[in-house]
Formats: sequence, structure tokens, C-alpha cells
Amino acid sequence: MSKSNALDFEPVKLEDYSRIYAYTSAFGEGSCQHSPVSMYSMEEKYGDAVSEKDGFLYTLRSRLCDQDYRVYLAPLGGGSMKEAFERLFADAGSYGKRIKIMSVTERAAEILKQEFRGRFDLQEERDLAEYMFRSEIMGTFVGHALQKRRIEVHAFWHLYGERAAVSRITPEDFPGILEFEQKWLVQNKETHDMNVLEREARMIEKQLAHFDALHLSGIVLRIDGEIVGFGYGTKLSDHFYDAIVEKGDRNIQHVYKVLRQESVKQCAMDCVYVNMEEDMGLPGLRALKYAYKPEYLLKKYIATERIVL
Repeated sequence: MSKSNALDFEPVKLEDYSRIYAYTSAFGEGSCQHSPVSMYSMEEKYGDAVSEKDGFLYTLRSRLCDQDYRVYLAPLGGGSMKEAFERLFADAGSYGKRIKIMSVTERAAEILKQEFRGRFDLQEERDLAEYMFRSEIMGTFVGHALQKRRIEVHAFWHLYGERAAVSRITPEDFPGILEFEQKWLVQNKETHDMNVLEREARMIEKQLAHFDALHLSGIVLRIDGEIVGFGYGTKLSDHFYDAIVEKGDRNIQHVYKVLRQESVKQCAMDCVYVNMEEDMGLPGLRALKYAYKPEYLLKKYIATERIVL
């Protein structure tokens, strides 16, 4: 196939937010992977580039491509998904490569099974499943299942009282948040992969630099006027809110419970669900997310085109 079959991909730019969000909010199933915030601010990890054609948004994960595969996210659009996937075949074929599709939802996986029978190996990636919680529950910790969390939050406020304060993030908070982030890195360097943490720190700096343009919202938690935690996220649609970042001083007992509840209460109550993202296969993080009783997990698959003999 010739290069004329290739889609015209361009790196995601800040000004692409609105057109990407139009597809994400309508067809993204609440997944954080298709978020324009993720696409823009995680360029260092994925190198996302997009192409819009015939009512579909196509995403190329350029940093994941190799000599054998062009790597994509599933197309988003309201027309024929079969035709949209066929366009990916044509694009990859024009480079002499097969296609690999990351972060495929169950709905998209079923289309691949039905329309391209036997052409893909579909492998569930449990580490990439996204945890979905009801906002009304996470904002209040209501119910018997979360009674322990309510008690822990009450214990925090009983201990600190008026010394502690939560406020919505404003530009005036950015320097203090970045300073706290550096302290958090030092505090966690012995138990985490520093390359991953440093990349995340660069992502946070990039997101704060364009906080309003990326439609982010969040909170900062202070004790005696000093920042001890922050969290922020963004809407994925009218129904889903993506909780992107949550950082707290682990020396402050129950700080993460307070951050989790207050972030949802102040930023996400107009959405039905909060997406608390993946656990990345970390046993402790997985146990923690399950402890909050998710409504459901958005399962993810990797679809790899088979070699045709």
C-alpha cells in the first residue's frame, strides 16, 4: 500500500482540547486514556498524535510504535466502526506494519471479534482496568461499606479542627503545590520507581502551567497554612470525572481519605461517576482502590493483529 492511505496525524496541541473533548465526551466510555488532558500532558510517555477524518478521531501512540507495529487507541466516532478500523489497517499497511490497539474497551473488543474474526489476538490487561465510583458515594462516604472511611475522615477533622483548611486550587497555589510535589518525591523515592515519579512530576508541572486551558479543577489541603496535600482532575463528559492526581503527606494520618472525599465533593458532584484510573498492577494500590468499593471496572484489552501466513 502507498503512503497515500496513511492518516494525517499531528501531535496533540493545547488548542486541540475542544475538538478531542467532543469525541471523548460522546464516545469515550469514561476512559481516561482518550482524555485530551492525558493526550496533551503525557506526550513524553505516549507521543499521542491525532487525525480527524469522516467523523472519527484517530489516535496514534507514536512513542509505542516499533518496527513491526503502528500503535493506536481505538477510533472514536458515530459512524461505522468497521470502516474506522479498516482505515487503521490501511494506515499501518502504508508503512509496511501491522496494527496494535491499546486500551481497548469491551465494547470495542466485541466489534473487533465480530467484524474481523480471527484477525486479532485480544489480551485483557487487568493492570490497565479503570476504577469507576459513584460521585455521590465518594463525596460523602455514605453507607455501611465505607463507614470506616467516614470515621477516619472525622478523626482527621477532630484532630486538626480549624488548623486544617481545604480550598479550590487557584494560580496563586501553583508555586506551593510544585514545592510540595518536590518534597513528596523525596518522601517516596525509596518505595517508588524514581524515573516514573520524575516523569509524573514533569506532567504535573505541565498541567499546572495550563490549568485553565485544560479545564482542570482541584483542591489543596493545608494545615497551619502549609500545604500537606493536593488533588485535581477534569471532566471526561457530563457523566464522568477523571481524578488525575492525588498527593498527600503520608506523615499526616488519614490525609488521603480527606483528599479523596474533598476532591470529589468540591469538583465532581455534577458527574455521575469518578474515574480513579488504573492500579498499574501495584498490589497495594489495587487493594486500596477495592477498599473504596468501585461501582465497576472499565476493562481494557490490547488487540494485536495476527500475522497472516
